[in-house]
Amino acid sequence: MQQASVEKFSDLIGDIYDCVIAPERWTEVLDGICAEFGFATGALSVASLSNMKAVVNAVSGTSDLAQMSQNAIGYGADIIELWGGAERIQQYPLGEPIVQSQAVRQDVISANRYYREWALPKGLFDAVAVGLVRDKTMVGNAIFSQHESAGPIDDAQIGGLRLLAPHIRRAVTISNLFDMKAVEAATFAATVEALTVGVVLADEDSKIVHTNATANAMLASGDPIVVQHGRIAVQSATTTSTLQSAIAQAAKDEATLGQKGIGIPIPRPDGDPLVIHVLPLRRGHMRSGLIQRAAAALFVTSASGPPRLPHDALIQLYDLTPAEIRIFELICEGQTRADISASLGVSVATVKSHLVHVFQKTGCRRQVDLVRLAKSLTFPV
Repeated sequence: MQQASVEKFSDLIGDIYDCVIAPERWTEVLDGICAEFGFATGALSVASLSNMKAVVNAVSGTSDLAQMSQNAIGYGADIIELWGGAERIQQYPLGEPIVQSQAVRQDVISANRYYREWALPKGLFDAVAVGLVRDKTMVGNAIFSQHESAGPIDDAQIGGLRLLAPHIRRAVTISNLFDMKAVEAATFAATVEALTVGVVLADEDSKIVHTNATANAMLASGDPIVVQHGRIAVQSATTTSTLQSAIAQAAKDEATLGQKGIGIPIPRPDGDPLVIHVLPLRRGHMRSGLIQRAAAALFVTSASGPPRLPHDALIQLYDLTPAEIRIFELICEGQTRADISASLGVSVATVKSHLVHVFQKTGCRRQVDLVRLAKSLTFPV
């Protein structure tokens, strides 16, 4: 990227995090993503599984939100099939851009009713989807369409979405703790106090600036968070190091925070599984005025499911991307590179590239070493 693009990119990430407290700005963010990467349309949809209602429904590139919503209803089954079917969609790694034309055979796409009747007449011949959340409470994704005049979806577009994905995932996850409602700077402290999840505001050195009542109770009991030398910590030294590193990175450059700080698992000998989400506060007009001195807000909340070890450990300890983790898992299940290619809708060369990165990041040399590592991570580290 040129320097100007880097600055735009950083501003875009800042806008994404501002959506945590101002969810009505998601349309503006989608506009920015489409403009930056040349997509014709963008759509962000997050639905609650408890009442099956949309908690976020923002679109860009079309002024007819009602029509988009109607399409989701009228063409629901067709849209699912256009991405390979429900079972196939479950296999796609969260946070990894999936190009429709690469994941699904062209004859299947061409015969699809939604593609023929709605997308193609508008010149939208391809699309890329990014899964954002898929757990027992929410399901959400972002989809960007490519107009035929722009040519095939290219590596720059995929790379850009891959960098943005963890920031969008973090923003959506934390925003849900606020019930996706706008929060004014003047009432931020009161809103935080009312949350039933623990909230700790920390500076760049992980020193506590403010805690809400729930976090105070957690600190008083020493479970799951504690104070060590004035810094926020947990009982596990490894997790504490990961948490404090994420806070420091959030303070220094939120654009490079990536997926670290999304759902840091807290090992606990007893009790329900908990996680910590890290929200950067320094950049952006809206967040920077919330609490002076605070570099990050930490949200201590229930996990959406049981801890996914080694999945969570692979993120926090080895900084594997979602695609690398999924390939790690499939290799450990005994699948070949060709099997993985067919399952994830990517080329064998892409699988090989991801696998090389997995070996480099984990220090493993052979596939049997990966299996051994996976077994070692099935217990809290």
